[in-house]
Amino acid sequence: MSNSEADTPYIRPNFQNVPFWNPTKILDHEIGKHIHRMDLNECPYPPSPEVIAAMHSVAHTLNRYPDGTCPELTPLVAERLGVPQETITWGGGSTQLLTSIAEISVAPGQNLVAPNLVWKRFQGVYKIVDANVTAVPNRADGSIDVEALTNAIGNDTRLLICVTPNNPTGMMLSEDEIRHVSENTPENVLLFMDEAYHEFAIHAGGPNALEILKDRKGPWAVTRTFSKAYALAGVRLGYAICSSPEIVDAIRMVSSTFNLNGMAEAAAMAAWNQPEYTQFILDKNAEERARVEAGLRDMGYEPMQSVTNFVSCDIGRPGMEVVAAMRERGVRISTVGGDEFANYIRLSMGIPEDTDAFLKELREVLK
Repeated sequence: MSNSEADTPYIRPNFQNVPFWNPTKILDHEIGKHIHRMDLNECPYPPSPEVIAAMHSVAHTLNRYPDGTCPELTPLVAERLGVPQETITWGGGSTQLLTSIAEISVAPGQNLVAPNLVWKRFQGVYKIVDANVTAVPNRADGSIDVEALTNAIGNDTRLLICVTPNNPTGMMLSEDEIRHVSENTPENVLLFMDEAYHEFAIHAGGPNALEILKDRKGPWAVTRTFSKAYALAGVRLGYAICSSPEIVDAIRMVSSTFNLNGMAEAAAMAAWNQPEYTQFILDKNAEERARVEAGLRDMGYEPMQSVTNFVSCDIGRPGMEVVAAMRERGVRISTVGGDEFANYIRLSMGIPEDTDAFLKELREVLK
C-alpha cells in the first residue's frame, strides 16, 4: 500500500493522487488585462439577442427546479433529427453525458476501447468508472484508425468510444469510416459516438454520423451539445440520442435528478429556432480558421486538416513552452497531448482581432 492509500483509505484508489485541473482559471498576470481566449474551443460570439431575451423571460422561475427532460425542446429536436422523443436525454453539457454513458456500460475492471488521442476529459471518465482501457494509437497524422479501433474489441469489451470530429485534431471521419465502426462493433458492445462538433462537420460537407448509426443493429449513443455552434457554453446543455429508451433510462438513473439549470431549455429553444445565427457563427469560424491556417503556412508549418473551431499544428518545438510564452503575451492557446504530439499547439478560432494577435505573437515567440 502506498503512502497516499494509507493516508486516504476513504478515497477509492482510482481517485487518489489525481490533481484538479481548472482550465478556466485566470492567472495572476492576466487579471485586469485584455486576454485573447483561444484555448477552450469556445464560441467567440455571444448568444443572439433573442436567446438572451428568452433567458430573461424565464428568470422569474428560477426558484423552482427545472424539468431535466426538456419537454418543450425535445419534440423540436426529435422532429428535426427524425428520431423518437423517448430516445433523447439531456445533460449538463455533453461532458456529463460522456461520464454517464461510460457508467451505465462499464463496470470496474471491464474493458473499453477508445482512440489514444482524444479530448483529455475522457481520461477523467476512465478514472471514474475504473475501466480497463485499450487505447488504440492514432495514425501518424493524428486521425483515428477505425480498423485498428474495431480490431481491438475483445470478449470483455463493453464500450467502444469514437469521436467525429475529434478533439484535439479537428479531423472528422468519412462516411465509410463511420459505417465501418458501426458494422464492425459487435451487438453486445455499446457504440458511443461523440459529435460535439457535429455542426462544424456538416458545414464542411462532412457526413452525419447519426444517420449512419440509425441502421446499426447493436446499441449506440450519439452526443451533441449547444456549447459550440449555438454559443451557449455557459448554459451547459448537451444531449444524447440513443438507440433505445432503455439506454435513456439508464443514463437518467446515473445523472442528477436536477442536472440542468433553469434557463437552459429556454435558451436552447431560442437558439434552435434561429438557424441563421448558427450559420453566421459557422461562416465566421470558417473564415478565421482559413486565416489561421494560411498564417501558419506562411511561417512554414502545416496545420492538421481541421473542420472545427480549433486548429492544431506541429511547430517543431515543445508545445508547452510555446503555450506558456504565448500566455505571457496575453494569448491563451493549448497543447494537443500525447508524447508523439508533444511539439503541437492547438488554438480555438476567435474574432479577427484574436487571429491578428495570435499570428503576431506566435511569430515573435518562434523567432
